[in-house]
Amino acid sequence: MHLHPAETPCERSAPSRCCVVFVPSDPPRTGLIAFWNPDGGPPPGPPGAAAELTVTGADLRRRTVPAVQLPVREALPVLTRARADDQASPSAAFWGAAALLGLQFVARGLLLPGVSPTDRDAWRVGPLGAGDLERIRELAASMPPTAHATPLETGAAEDGPLLLPEPERLLRAFLDAVADGLPRTPAAAFATAGPAFAAPEPHPVPE
Repeated sequence: MHLHPAETPCERSAPSRCCVVFVPSDPPRTGLIAFWNPDGGPPPGPPGAAAELTVTGADLRRRTVPAVQLPVREALPVLTRARADDQASPSAAFWGAAALLGLQFVARGLLLPGVSPTDRDAWRVGPLGAGDLERIRELAASMPPTAHATPLETGAAEDGPLLLPEPERLLRAFLDAVADGLPRTPAAAFATAGPAFAAPEPHPVPE
């Protein structure tokens, strides 16, 4: 039997040294967490899908960097570990705090079923009280530039305006992605009497 070498503490903590961004999608659970190296080299991130990512730096110039992408649900353990790493990058620490907030909302049962913009089944966080909304606003206000460094598609042209995701809107999209992914377990279909709102695959919701 082939034994894989044990993962060292350095290897386990490497993703927290990366810059981290959230890339929303529809439905929310299909959003991705992308790890990238600010020096443009290959990211020492967790195992995941290799991709190219367009980001902007302090000079407000677009550049394409190699990245490692993970579905939000798979990225949650990596992010929560980053939050506890005192050497984590600012963006990794931020998304680690966001992951913890999302997990807390789900643990409290703050889940609402709904329909995504493309008419797919989607859970979102809610209903949220005044205190919950204040926590979201405070966390969004602390979002570092590298945590939302992916230009929006409307500003993707090389000579077009550089538009970045608005922090609170991006954070809310991430929290919805956490809420949309976690309830989908093999046993969930028994409670929902079907794959909608239970299976990971997107399902159309009839009107």
